[in-house]
Amino acid sequence: MTLEQRLERLEQQNQRIERKNKRLTTVLTLTVVAMCAVVTMAATGGNRGDFDIVSARYINLKNQSGDYVVRLRANPAGDGEISTHSAKGNDLVVLTTTVGGNGKITTYHPDGKTLVKLDGTVNGGMIKTYQPDGKILVDLSSNDNGGLVDVFNKRGEGIAQIMADENGNGVVWSGNRKSKVRTLRPGP
Repeated sequence: MTLEQRLERLEQQNQRIERKNKRLTTVLTLTVVAMCAVVTMAATGGNRGDFDIVSARYINLKNQSGDYVVRLRANPAGDGEISTHSAKGNDLVVLTTTVGGNGKITTYHPDGKTLVKLDGTVNGGMIKTYQPDGKILVDLSSNDNGGLVDVFNKRGEGIAQIMADENGNGVVWSGNRKSKVRTLRPGP
């Protein structure tokens, strides 16, 4: 497969991730609306209620079996957190903050292993995708020079990288499992 084909495939994967993140945002918004409705009904002891403000330290939604499947709370740092969980108790989606206070969304496989991370960072943002076994597949991030894309094989070994160098030029690096490396840099 040529480098152009790999880059096109990576772009297609990125577009799928973006569509999935839009769907997750919609689901989380609807979840919050549903939680507010449940809190309102619980506070009134009936089916309807009108309030200007509803305050709680922790809100849990249960499924019919009594398992917590949605939680609204403050995380250990005191920032807001929304999470959805499987009936088995595994995280599915967590919307929270990083240690530095940036926004963070993490999605998980049903077995609890990380699937996608979307974080705010010091240099911008980061998206990481993972295989079902927990090994990283793609890392879209940034460094002091600009954007950075790392691609990994099924063993979790880095096989390609696209980045900006210290002069603002594009650099494409590719390698194989035997440490044979090719780097493409723009000419003078």
